[in-house]
Amino acid sequence: MERKYSIITGFMGKVQDRFIDYQPPRDIKDMIEMASRVKGCSGLEVVYPQNFTDPKEIKNILDAYGLGVSTVNLNVKGEEKWRYGSFSNPDPKIRREAVEALKRAMDHAAALDCSTVTTALLNDGVDYPFELNYLDAFQYTLEGIREAAEYRKDIKISLEYKQSEPRIHCLLNNAGKMAYLAQMTNQENVGVTLDFGHALQALEVPADSASFLGQTGKLFYVHINDNFRNWDWDMVPGTVNLWDYIEFALALKKVGYNGWITADVFPQRHDPIMIMEKTFDWMDYIFAIADKIDEDKLAQMQKELKTFEIMDYIRSLL
Repeated sequence: MERKYSIITGFMGKVQDRFIDYQPPRDIKDMIEMASRVKGCSGLEVVYPQNFTDPKEIKNILDAYGLGVSTVNLNVKGEEKWRYGSFSNPDPKIRREAVEALKRAMDHAAALDCSTVTTALLNDGVDYPFELNYLDAFQYTLEGIREAAEYRKDIKISLEYKQSEPRIHCLLNNAGKMAYLAQMTNQENVGVTLDFGHALQALEVPADSASFLGQTGKLFYVHINDNFRNWDWDMVPGTVNLWDYIEFALALKKVGYNGWITADVFPQRHDPIMIMEKTFDWMDYIFAIADKIDEDKLAQMQKELKTFEIMDYIRSLL
């Protein structure tokens, strides 16, 4: 099966942590040009409104480099107005702005020949006890996402969950809760973005999360990266959790996921082009191992509870 890899635009420009800025600032044209030089890259996840506002302009640039759009990433966390949340914000004016921003992102996705908008509601949450009415917050979010989904049935809304950051406790922080919200909208075009590193940080088993979301029909989009489960470090996939990644790749295969696979990898102290090429190279290696697995043989060993026979079998394929 041919796999489509993409890169988030922002990672080709300036990135920063709490202490240091990495890479020089670049405009969207320079980011796209850099991405076009990454071996294996077929498209970009374009961030709205930070990286673009005019879909015609950005489409012309993408077309010139032969790149597609994996998704439009609606950023509702990078501006001052989203400080206390977006779709769950206690202020109805801010909630209205979030809904309208999502609708505009959906329109832009259609103009870019893209079928999906993804968004991570990471400012929706709390830092201290009693800070938020959780019942209201969930209901506000549900109503806002439902309204946007009804606005354009032809565009999917893929919601990304995370345990924490920037809020200490994000409202929508695991695969199950996000899938439930998506189901509660009663809209077929609402689903979930599964970020491998976020699943690790939430102490999930990524293959389990992929299987669950795929089985429920809510696995819309995938981000790849890696970490030590203590923070969302956005490392090259497979460099830390190789076993988990092989199992994850097999789970994607089993549920028939054939959508984009996007590098959410932080270049930090390394050349961004090299880091993205390593990301796709490692993923090709991981998928190649998963493709070698005899699923009937594995299923029989699982039924017989032959745990270490299974591990030895997988190890023989490395």
